Amino acid sequence: MTRHLHSGEREAEAFRASRIRVGAQNTCPTFRAIVWLTAMALAAGRFCPVAMAGDRRTPPETPAPREIPIKLYQNYLIVVEGRLGTLEHQNLLLDTGTNPSIVDRRVAAKLGLPLVPRTLSLFNKNVGSESALLPSLEFGQVHKQDVTVMVADFSDLGGGLGTRIDAVIGLDVLAATSFTVDFAKRRITFEASAERHTVPFTAGPQFMAVTMTANGRPLHLLFDTGTERLVLFESHLGGVSYAAGDATGSGHNISGNVTYESIVIAKASLGAQDVGPQRALVVPSQKAVDENLDGLMGVSCLRPRRISFDFQRHLLGWSE
Repeated sequence: MTRHLHSGEREAEAFRASRIRVGAQNTCPTFRAIVWLTAMALAAGRFCPVAMAGDRRTPPETPAPREIPIKLYQNYLIVVEGRLGTLEHQNLLLDTGTNPSIVDRRVAAKLGLPLVPRTLSLFNKNVGSESALLPSLEFGQVHKQDVTVMVADFSDLGGGLGTRIDAVIGLDVLAATSFTVDFAKRRITFEASAERHTVPFTAGPQFMAVTMTANGRPLHLLFDTGTERLVLFESHLGGVSYAAGDATGSGHNISGNVTYESIVIAKASLGAQDVGPQRALVVPSQKAVDENLDGLMGVSCLRPRRISFDFQRHLLGWSE
């Protein structure tokens, strides 16, 4: 079985470089360290409430829906419909592993957004990229103005999923509002919910992380709704008991060739809940990332029916 990494232009290459392709028919995001590094080099989004100027009387606004439908792709990628600037009915992919948010280059052109060149330092090379100021963003009860976003070409991403993707909404926007995703009912509700299992998470300026215990060894993992599975950095496997898996391969990303192998962790837990066994991909360590993280954890590792993100109490909750 061979996996290949998609590549594209500029920072879009960095975004798709984090995806390892599984088989010939299944393109799934798995390795997100490049995206995380790219995000660190850009300004964070600026959030402020929608303001009405002056004393003019305005008609009452329709209350924002408490919940909205979602579409699932590859059984884990969450897409909602929303508005970007003046553009209605836009497809927004919700991704806690991306920061800042990213809009498609086609959307930026339609909105006439001025693009600001950026130079990003990734490992041993500089990468050209661009950012823009998105005047407004809206889906459900999320309303943001003046959001600094990256600009990328999503044609390959949308083609791989079989649908148009207009923006990837990252943690810079998502962390401002607690929400619950019901995978069974395919709905997202804009509040935290009481779930059977909970575990605390840490939320830094660029990522949210949880601690998984693998055979007694704690692993600090970026929790990523845009990743299908568990991905571990090779140099962080010390003290982890595992069996070799049957999948190996290589791909190419913005930093060069990436090789990986698979392992199986027989016993794993998140908080008090047993979540093992876990299959994981092992990739070479990324020096700029692995000081703080041992890898990345996808939603599918929990096999959830419903999952809750409580950003007020920093609690991740889920029910099978």
